[in-house]
Amino acid sequence: MRKWFIFVILLLFNFFLIYGINQANMLMFNNNFMIYVHSKEEKEEPNEDEPEPIIEEDDIIDTDYNGESVEKIAHKIDKYCAKTPLEGHGEHIAKISIKKSVNPYLIGGIILESTSCKTECSIIFQECNNVSKMKGEPGCFGGVYKNYNSVNDAIADLVSYISKEFYTPEMQAPYKMYKSYGKTSSWAFKVSNYMDAIKRTK
Repeated sequence: MRKWFIFVILLLFNFFLIYGINQANMLMFNNNFMIYVHSKEEKEEPNEDEPEPIIEEDDIIDTDYNGESVEKIAHKIDKYCAKTPLEGHGEHIAKISIKKSVNPYLIGGIILESTSCKTECSIIFQECNNVSKMKGEPGCFGGVYKNYNSVNDAIADLVSYISKEFYTPEMQAPYKMYKSYGKTSSWAFKVSNYMDAIKRTK
């Protein structure tokens, strides 16, 4: 009788032990599942504190001017300036002008009038890369006209100046800007003629 009693006790003990282990395993499984689901949901939710990428204004560049592509304008400038030191700078003139909302034909006209490269390039262009008779330091040969490290630097400086001082298309007409630019009507006439000649180039 005593043996049966001990057997029943051991049987009940084993039953409750196995039951307890199974319950514990189920609890751990459920907890792990809940943690996994919670972590997955958090990964999929957007982080509202994370700032959106900033697009700099200088990264946004138009690819045309009045319906003409950069490539077409660059081709016209380079072809008109063929066999002169200005040939090959058409793309830079077109790109930086359009980027700064400046008429690229105006820049081409100013450069051609200032450098005289259709006949013989000026000394300040040949020796100091100055394309527009811009004044400043360091001076070309110690004079008032600015010395540039490269032609492209001089072009960029000219475009930047025009964009700040003559910031609307209406203001960027030679006959409207020449007095403020410190020039004469003769300068406006020459620049206008160069602009028209570049535009007509095929």
